[in-house]
Amino acid sequence: MITKTLVALLLLPLLQAGPAVSRIEVAGLKQAMDADAVLVVDVRDAAAYAGGHIAGAVSIPERELEGQLPRLKSAKRAIVTYCS
Repeated sequence: MITKTLVALLLLPLLQAGPAVSRIEVAGLKQAMDADAVLVVDVRDAAAYAGGHIAGAVSIPERELEGQLPRLKSAKRAIVTYCS
């Protein structure tokens, strides 16, 4: 369920240079998604993802993120992750 303030992490800085992490509000996320400016990643387990997720989000459970770094880097756009 999405609340008024979605706590999400922008991981692109982590993939490129350092440990900077930002938060994004729901309205900002929607605008970025509409502009195809972000890759939205659901980091919950597969069962939670199957139970409901943000439309357009891809499932990469947190424990698999490191192995998916090449895929994430190739996105060439900001990456927003979310969990419960």
